Amino acid sequence: MVKVDISVITINLNNLHGLCKTVESVLFQQFKSFEYIVVDGASTDGSIPYLQSIHDKLTHLVSETDGGIYDAMNKGISLAKGEYILFLNSGDFFNDSLSLGKLAAQKSGYAIVYGNMALDGQGVRNVQYYPERLNMDYFLKETLPHPSTLIKRELFQQFGFYRTDFTIVSDWAFFVDVIIGGRVKYHHVDAVVSVFNMDGVSSQSDSFKLIRKEMDSHLGTHYRIHYMKYKIMWAIQYYPKRILQKIGLVPEYAGYVKM
Repeated sequence: MVKVDISVITINLNNLHGLCKTVESVLFQQFKSFEYIVVDGASTDGSIPYLQSIHDKLTHLVSETDGGIYDAMNKGISLAKGEYILFLNSGDFFNDSLSLGKLAAQKSGYAIVYGNMALDGQGVRNVQYYPERLNMDYFLKETLPHPSTLIKRELFQQFGFYRTDFTIVSDWAFFVDVIIGGRVKYHHVDAVVSVFNMDGVSSQSDSFKLIRKEMDSHLGTHYRIHYMKYKIMWAIQYYPKRILQKIGLVPEYAGYVKM
């Protein structure tokens, strides 16, 4: 059996336009030691005929109803054979043909390898830069970009798959558990690896209440020492900023993106 370095997993539901962009960017990669898994949620918009037309370019294709984004991502993990996993969901795409290779070249010895990510929304693209060092203070405000992150597959056996009782923050909870709780070795690659579509559920301002509720649940259960600090931080920093955003004095996502 040929060794596979990376399993690239794409999740899709009724997003044919975004899916085509994602698939094209994956197949365009110069780094070739990867398998490609697409998990579709029984789309009805033409996504399935498109995927069937390129079936020979996919390692696995699943199209069936699921219990949400993280249930679909877990299906992809179960099928993966690569040493590392990267999630590039429908609508997101690699920044250029060298993106996957840039991560792969520096993965040796690390459980998590992450690059930078561009945020694309309403015709504007800004770059999100990520720090070299990660700690709980960082994760109280931010997460890592799964479209720009290699995750060693064995971590899902060690720490568990994504929580399906969470709607938005399961990937954040996983990163907290493996990096803060598990103290695994990680490495930052200072390059823009992928472009994230800001139309996704976690990028909508109306989702922030749900994000906070789910973060509250995870921190309050597993990281109680940090929980009160988190609550105070949100009260001091988050709410005044959200009020200014709502009345138009501060742009949406200000403070999250380094311009």
